[in-house]
Amino acid sequence: MPVAPAPEVRQEIAPMAPRPPGRPRSLEAEKSIIDAVLHLVAEHGFDALSVEGVAAQAGVGKGTIYRRWPNKEAMIVDVLASISEELPIVPEDQSVRAGLVDLVDTIRVSTQDSPAGRLMPRVMASVAQYPQVMAAYRQRVVEPRTQRLREMLLRGMSNGELRPDLDIDLAVTLLVGPILYVSMMRSKPQHLDRATSQQLVDGVLDGLAPYQGQMGSGAS
Repeated sequence: MPVAPAPEVRQEIAPMAPRPPGRPRSLEAEKSIIDAVLHLVAEHGFDALSVEGVAAQAGVGKGTIYRRWPNKEAMIVDVLASISEELPIVPEDQSVRAGLVDLVDTIRVSTQDSPAGRLMPRVMASVAQYPQVMAAYRQRVVEPRTQRLREMLLRGMSNGELRPDLDIDLAVTLLVGPILYVSMMRSKPQHLDRATSQQLVDGVLDGLAPYQGQMGSGAS
């Protein structure tokens, strides 16, 4: 009785993880799955997403998907994480304002000019229905990005550019919240540009700057 060559099949459906060069069919399958998930979620939302639908859209077997993810929730989180850009590392010699502008502008670009940004309304609409997915998304995607903002704000508190009693979490919300809101609520979010990021940072920094009696108090 003919027996399927197991080693070759395993190579073709290897899990998503860093690996040696090669295996073009596996990489092609992963890209097809990611594209299929993005398309289906953007068109129909999380509720309508199914492993069967993704397999049909991607042109792969369900086994190819199940060997990578145990269920659609895990698949969604991995796909969203794979398309989310990391924020840049700000050089130590860059001012807090300049660093915040770079970070906020990266969020602006990724929010409105990327696959992840186009899915944001669907993601936000699914918070209540998929709390575990959203918790994983926050851990995998949101927290690493906001950590860069926290580090920049802590630098400003340390060197005296920002108030020493600053509420870090509130400051992050003030910087990121308007970008997310405007990107989702404006009819033409593509009109946002780097000048918007600069204006936003300057407006927030006006409220975060040290009081007159605190000027230079963070400097050594």
